[in-house]
Amino acid sequence: MNELLSEKIDKIMEILSEDYPQSLTYGEIVKDIAGEQFTKIDNSILEDYYFITNRYERLIGGVINVYSQRKVDKIQFYVEEMLQFDGEWICIGKIERYPLFINKVDGHVTCLFGEPLDQDYVLESYGDFNNFLLNYFLGEQYGEIGLKFVESGGSIDTVGSKDDEWYKVLEENHLL
Repeated sequence: MNELLSEKIDKIMEILSEDYPQSLTYGEIVKDIAGEQFTKIDNSILEDYYFITNRYERLIGGVINVYSQRKVDKIQFYVEEMLQFDGEWICIGKIERYPLFINKVDGHVTCLFGEPLDQDYVLESYGDFNNFLLNYFLGEQYGEIGLKFVESGGSIDTVGSKDDEWYKVLEENHLL
């Protein structure tokens, strides 16, 4: 699965480079040319996550930003917001301005929409890391990101949209 996912990410990276610098407004994918392993993979549940985030310096597509292992330590202060929920969490990026987490126990990716301190929040889960990348970051479900937040009254529109440039690039290049 890792290689298939990497091939798809690499293909999109090529497409973005053809539209550079305009593509920077909606997406950026950069390989880690140093090839360093920043995190030893000691948890098989997170193996795919570490494989991808060690391989790519930047994974930005539309409203989704998945941080590389070089940068992930700088955003761990968000984990405090997740302590009230079951599991052990790593903050792995953001969806728009909302923190994105992976659960170390089950490998599920979850976004915390809203303000937990005000008890005005929604947790939206996207399945495991591969499912999140294939179906939300690189797939048709991108337009459904934030749907639970909308349904709870926290927003009037989903965060991801089938009308934004990232989704259009995926669609135009038959990657959905």
